[in-house]
Amino acid sequence: NYSNNSILCGYPSCIRKPPSEKLRDQYGARLRTAAEGIPELHFIGEVCSGVEMENYSYGMAKVYMSCAWSVEWGKSWSFLEGEFAGQTQYSHAPLHGHDIAWNHPIDIHLASASMQGWPRIILQLWNLDDYGRTNLLGYGFTHLPTSAGYHEMVVTCWRPCRTICDEIKAFFLGATTQLTDDSIVFGKAWDSRHQLVTKASGQVRLRITVIQRFFGDQHVDGSS
Repeated sequence: NYSNNSILCGYPSCIRKPPSEKLRDQYGARLRTAAEGIPELHFIGEVCSGVEMENYSYGMAKVYMSCAWSVEWGKSWSFLEGEFAGQTQYSHAPLHGHDIAWNHPIDIHLASASMQGWPRIILQLWNLDDYGRTNLLGYGFTHLPTSAGYHEMVVTCWRPCRTICDEIKAFFLGATTQLTDDSIVFGKAWDSRHQLVTKASGQVRLRITVIQRFFGDQHVDGSS
């Protein structure tokens, strides 16, 4: 005989649980158990600076720029900790021809059951004009490094352009052409990018250090 307390606390070992209750317990135990041996990647670094931004000042004496960034990954990847999106402060070059310094930190920790959908960083460049208005200046993306260690990367950015009238408007008013769907930068690039006419809008320098874990245990070559 079992007391009422044992029944309230759960099913006795001699009584079969309903299938739904059994599946719920198994799923909860899986969530409580730390994953062991699953490849992990830790990306640590910074959005370092903007390069050649003076060429896109649109008549302003100083170019105040900010870089918004986000890290995306495939369905087989899981976010563990850190920040997967952010935006730098607005900054300008101290002298003509110098880089625009941001030094904005990146720190994100991911785990993966498959190498498909390797993480990538999506960039958006914004400028601040003399009247306090913000305008989107460019888009860019690159896949994050696949090998462990320190890496320096330069991402070339672009923006869509339309007619000569639109470019004149952008020069005098700062009203640049923007995408209606940001996924065109990467997700829908195969279907939509060939329809765009674009122009260069500067470069972004990244510094990334990659730390790998459990790659060797799963016979994954992380050296390339």
